[in-house]
Amino acid sequence: MEQLQASQLAKMAKGTIVAGDGRVEISSVSINSKEITAGALFVPIIGERVDAHKFIDMALEQGAVATFTSKPVANYIPGKVYIQVDDTVAALQRVAEQYRHQFSLQLIGITGSVGKTTTKEMIAAGLEDSYKVLKTKGNMNSQIGLPLMMFEIDSTMDIAVIEMGMSEPGEMARLAKIADPDLVVMTNIGVSHIGQLGSQENIRKEKMHILDYAKENTTLYINGDDPLLRQIEAFVEAAKQGEAVDEKLVASATYKTLQHVQVVSFGLGEDCQIRASQIEGTAEGQKFVYSGNAVETVLSLNVLGEHNVKNATVAVAIAQKMQVPIASATAGLLAYKPIAMRGQKYQCAGRTIIDDTYNASPDSMKSAISVLLQLEGINKRIVVFADVLELGAVSYDCHYQVGQYLANACTKDRKIDLVVTVGTEAKAILKGVTDTTDAIVVQAFDTNADALDYLYTHSEAGDGMIVKGSRGMHMEEIVEGCKKWS
Repeated sequence: MEQLQASQLAKMAKGTIVAGDGRVEISSVSINSKEITAGALFVPIIGERVDAHKFIDMALEQGAVATFTSKPVANYIPGKVYIQVDDTVAALQRVAEQYRHQFSLQLIGITGSVGKTTTKEMIAAGLEDSYKVLKTKGNMNSQIGLPLMMFEIDSTMDIAVIEMGMSEPGEMARLAKIADPDLVVMTNIGVSHIGQLGSQENIRKEKMHILDYAKENTTLYINGDDPLLRQIEAFVEAAKQGEAVDEKLVASATYKTLQHVQVVSFGLGEDCQIRASQIEGTAEGQKFVYSGNAVETVLSLNVLGEHNVKNATVAVAIAQKMQVPIASATAGLLAYKPIAMRGQKYQCAGRTIIDDTYNASPDSMKSAISVLLQLEGINKRIVVFADVLELGAVSYDCHYQVGQYLANACTKDRKIDLVVTVGTEAKAILKGVTDTTDAIVVQAFDTNADALDYLYTHSEAGDGMIVKGSRGMHMEEIVEGCKKWS
């Protein structure tokens, strides 16, 4: 973050300095009193369980020079700046929006039900040899995390690759106002958060708010293999022709900006503008032919899964748009390795374990199945899935369909031998399997510990296993247990 005076920051936040010197320089913003650095502004968040206003003194004592507060303060610490605001989260967002607009760097916004993080990492990998790139850290893609990411921007940076996540109505519009992306990538429309939003069409409508502030010639990259995303091309064309679009499909705020948007489709389909074809497995991952923007070349990846081919395809397309030499982009993608709990591969007592435990959705589980089926040199293939949470009334159907997909994805030469589930909802996966085939062994457990014990005795050296479930199911416990096998 580049320094701001407390008085500037208070004005941005629509707050009032109630104690301290407005000339104090602020060089970072933090919401964690335990991670304060000297010169920081502390923003106390009122959460469901904890009101961080009680940590203001601690943060100031740790080196923060200023703090927001939406509550009265009994005693001011001398030499510290106190900025009274109406709501600390809203104030944080207002400041982040104005701070972001002080810089002219290109900002790439990424949204979608699954795949945001991997897509972000691959896009950055394709750009980093030619530009100084900022990319979203960890899971900082929310109403609080994204504003904090804006403060990572400084004048030395050329491009920011930013994840933008939402789970409830209204969230994406706020994030779009803050980040104001120049390029947008939509990875897919799945069923994540369908419990809150009701339908995939509603999810799409909310995600499209990422375009509410689209500028002239904003480019939107869509997964052309996703039927709900493919319909966006029709929305954009209608907007450009001045035709009406049902507001059940596109919000009026979004529709007004669609005339500025250029849509580019990417994927595996022959009608995609940017396309991957001739996908082949390799000893380390896979390779494919990239076709787009008058270029055709062979790309190699050190990761498996068709979803990663699509991610790499849009990464190369964006690198081309940013004038990166194709050789630099492809080299960057070849060097890409999965980050923690998102497809990392381990050898555990001779077994190949793929750790995909960071989170899960029905769509990402289907991608995980394809990854396991692509593994070379495997004796027995084992799927370990846990509950996907927050699916509401459609939970049973979604889990059941994963089981059906799993069974139907198997072939004579590439099959899954064992499916183990953890949790109540995931039992529907097994029902989907057994209703489709009797050629796969299935077993359900209520705890990770019981599943781990079973896996140890029902797997051996040469087997391959993929582990996945919602974050709340803590499936990393199974991976860590596998690492202790001997």
